[in-house]
Amino acid sequence: MSKKISQQFLCSKMMLPEHCAGLKEYAAGKQWAENHRRPDIDQQMHEELQRTLEQALVKQESLKITILNDSGYRTYSGIPVHSNPASGLICLQNGRNRPKTVKAAEVVRIERG
Repeated sequence: MSKKISQQFLCSKMMLPEHCAGLKEYAAGKQWAENHRRPDIDQQMHEELQRTLEQALVKQESLKITILNDSGYRTYSGIPVHSNPASGLICLQNGRNRPKTVKAAEVVRIERG
C-alpha cells in the first residue's frame, strides 16, 4: 500500500517550472492571507478592550495596542491621551514630540504595560 502512495506523486517530479512557480506563489499568498486574517472579536471582547482603554485614559496608565492593517501586525505602546469614538481614533503619547494616532477599527489587542 505504501508503494501505491509513493508512486502516486511520481508525476509531480515532471512539473513545468511555470507550474512550480505558480504553486509556490499560491502557497505564499495563502500564507500571507493567514497571517493577515483578522481575529474574531466578539461583543464581550470588544467591551473588555473598551474598558481597558477607558481605565488607562482615566488613570494615565501605559498601554500596548496591537493593530492589524495591510502591512501586518504592529504594536504601539504609550499613554493614551484621548480617544474619539466619532472619528474612531486613539492617540498615544509615547515620549516623542507628536502622539501616535491609531484607528480603533484596526485594534486587535490592548494590554496594560
